[in-house]
Amino acid sequence: MIDNETIRKLRQMDLSELVDALEIQEMDNDTRQLSFDERLQLGTDHLYQEKYNKRVNGLIKRSKFRIQNATVSAIHYDKRDIDRQTLNELATCSYINHRRNIIFQGFTGSGKTYLACALGREACKREIRTRYIRLPDLLIERDEATLKPKGVTNLITKFSNYSLLVIDEWLLDDLSED
Repeated sequence: MIDNETIRKLRQMDLSELVDALEIQEMDNDTRQLSFDERLQLGTDHLYQEKYNKRVNGLIKRSKFRIQNATVSAIHYDKRDIDRQTLNELATCSYINHRRNIIFQGFTGSGKTYLACALGREACKREIRTRYIRLPDLLIERDEATLKPKGVTNLITKFSNYSLLVIDEWLLDDLSED
């Protein structure tokens, strides 16, 4: 059993997840029988998973996806003319490393936004900084930025910091030359 001082120090070092893992181990008779190395490995695995989940959930939240819970596994392939193998390949996010763009075309309501959000979530799971924005909102931000000194430069810098930028409703309406 870990003493209160050690628990306090672990929490102060922002390792509350490790304290939780050790407390769970203490309640399980089978786990208490394990060697120190095995228990340390279990605690480390628990801590790693908790920190990873926190990072991924933060990335997903900050991405501002329109459909927060979109997943590749929930896509109904038979209802859409989508090749499962192609989509699974896109879900690996290799197109990001190869600096490729993806454009989804289809009728309104065909699931383009869902697909984009699902692939964006896959990128977040790989700890890739992602941002979702609708083109009309991006244009509003651009118009507001033009009114500020260095506004457009700052806006470009802001969006260039994302490895994946999902622009929804692209070319839904005609764009002016501005």
